[in-house]
Amino acid sequence: MLTELQRVHTGIDGLDELLCGGFLMGDTMLLAGAPGTGKTSLGLQFLFAGATQHEEPGLFITFEEFPERIYRDAGNFGWDLPKLERENKLKIIFTSPDLVQQDLLHEQGIIAEMIHEIGARRVVVDSISLFESHPAVHGNRREAIYGLINALKREGLTSVLIRELPANDEMGSSAEDFVADGVIVLSQKRVEGQRVRFIEVMKSRGTPHMPYPGMLIIEENGLSVLPAHRQAFYRFEEAMSTGISKLDDLLGGGIPYGSFYLFEVGSDFHQQPLEANFLKEGLEAGDVWMQIGASNTMRRELCTQLTGLGISQEMLEEASNSGRIQILGPVIPQGEEPGAMNIDDVINALEKAHLNIDETQRVRVGLELSPLVISLGMDNLLNLLSRILSISQNYGSVVSGIIQTGLMREQAMAQVRSLADGIVRIWMHGDFNYLQVIKTVNSVRTRVQAIMETPEPPYLKILT
Repeated sequence: MLTELQRVHTGIDGLDELLCGGFLMGDTMLLAGAPGTGKTSLGLQFLFAGATQHEEPGLFITFEEFPERIYRDAGNFGWDLPKLERENKLKIIFTSPDLVQQDLLHEQGIIAEMIHEIGARRVVVDSISLFESHPAVHGNRREAIYGLINALKREGLTSVLIRELPANDEMGSSAEDFVADGVIVLSQKRVEGQRVRFIEVMKSRGTPHMPYPGMLIIEENGLSVLPAHRQAFYRFEEAMSTGISKLDDLLGGGIPYGSFYLFEVGSDFHQQPLEANFLKEGLEAGDVWMQIGASNTMRRELCTQLTGLGISQEMLEEASNSGRIQILGPVIPQGEEPGAMNIDDVINALEKAHLNIDETQRVRVGLELSPLVISLGMDNLLNLLSRILSISQNYGSVVSGIIQTGLMREQAMAQVRSLADGIVRIWMHGDFNYLQVIKTVNSVRTRVQAIMETPEPPYLKILT
């Protein structure tokens, strides 16, 4: 287990989140990107944060920029580098690749001297791309990069090596891609005609990282990273458990009372285990569960799943006889039909259930949206859904709806999504099923998770 002391905070808001805490102390990180993506600014901020926030002096070794130019660019962010140099918290060295190689390999010279003079803990080299073209090291570029990284490690430095990444180059084609402990790639993409910067951790040896890009924001005070996905801003004190502990964690504690959460699933996903876990949690909590839109086939499959989850037939019969389980369906728009309920029948049953519970109980509503959209049509479904949600919000109950994607036109699906307080998507790609939480009351947006069926309860397992 890595401790906090073994981490080196980058000083860039959001980047440590992508790195699951920061760089590992003593690691060498490769920072690659095309011109204008923010590489040098990120390297300088890493050093500035170390010198001003963490008592970790640093070196900035540059082969291209004169110190005066670096002072000016850093000053635009409010970073007073000359002051840090006077305080022996930072040194900027303008040199050449062959001199750096000689200094570090032979453990003597100005660089080694400055490392020891200021007690440097961090270093940025801008940029190792010149090792490719410099006459003194061109023929032995791979050995030069190996030597540089090993020398920095020998000094115990946490280092950032900057590399220019031409548009046609791909990561994984250079020696440093393999030798470095971590690889971070900066890029620019056009979004609605505007160039936007992104940052992605491609590699982080020996430690987890978030495998998705974040947006790199450059403002007047420096750089920050906006992650694409977010953990819960807060956890709910009162919420309906889904019966799948990992899913509860992703949602920030479960589905909060008074809300409607929509589960969009692929046609090839077996949704009964999901529903059975919802129902089991409701029964064990002593609440009332109302399943709306279920067919006779669905009822049988649900009962089979519940038995596997440890709910006996006797318990199911008792809950059904007492009204704690009510399975309403099929549902028709209006009128009467043997074995079916119309919309008003459903709403009356829902109102009655809320009025008959005691103060320790809640009502949990499960909507079988796929059969409902077929039997009711879109307009009637939206009418039913809006009436159910009105009652739910009034009494503080929970509504969960499951729908197979592709049954509605996109415009109609957008209307249903707009009514949802939370959205969880489950789909198949290739040979695997995936899950992603994209909307919740507490602002969760997770990265893509693998989900698989298992032979043991709760029959569904989410893999990070």
